[in-house]
Amino acid sequence: MKPIIVSCLFLFIFFGCSQQNENISIQDKKIYEFSWCSYKDGFKAQDLNNELISYLGFLKNLKDKHGLYKETKYLDPSFKQKKYDFSWLDIFENELEKKAFHEFAENSEIHKNWLSSRDEIIVCDSQKQSFYEIKVVNDYEFLDGDQTYVSFCKLKDGFDLNYLMPEIGSNSIFVDRPYNQAVLTPDFNIIDFNFLIFLETNFAVNELNLLRKNGLENACEEYENYSTNSLLFDTYIID
Repeated sequence: MKPIIVSCLFLFIFFGCSQQNENISIQDKKIYEFSWCSYKDGFKAQDLNNELISYLGFLKNLKDKHGLYKETKYLDPSFKQKKYDFSWLDIFENELEKKAFHEFAENSEIHKNWLSSRDEIIVCDSQKQSFYEIKVVNDYEFLDGDQTYVSFCKLKDGFDLNYLMPEIGSNSIFVDRPYNQAVLTPDFNIIDFNFLIFLETNFAVNELNLLRKNGLENACEEYENYSTNSLLFDTYIID
């Protein structure tokens, strides 16, 4: 079993951020909640897939009976990682729906059964990392197996995210290609990075420098082990 350590290098790369845009109300912002997971010895993705039926039943009940919808995505890294096998991403519409989801989960036998079967197969970092969506472009209907790119930025002295937001919004990532793009800021206080750019598309390349494409290359520090400050995943929708 591969250990998942909160202080491992990758988590500092991806999630080390400081709270930005405190003047923006976060109560109605979409929330991205990441968990980093590894398979226990002798288990693989198909084993987890076989147990998802109870989780899907729980989600369907929430949607049909309570009007509560939550996106869940399985982020499979394109390059094998030493510290984790995949990332489990939950996306909530806002703080209220996130709270409601956890309240229903705590009182649901279906959800408890899912957690029990899941924990026999995988181990996940107990400290989930949450980000608020502050800027979004929605032009693409995301499908199973499409690409998710994530870039992370530690701003250089003299640069401010509020000043850069118009530039991020005005830059076209691809010519004549649809995509979804969000700028994410953290709700915790680690200080290595200031924001993430989260992009979904069917356009697949091994290295996509989202900072350069968004006109941010000069504003962000470069992390020596990730020359383009980016990560790439094949992504599968759990619904």
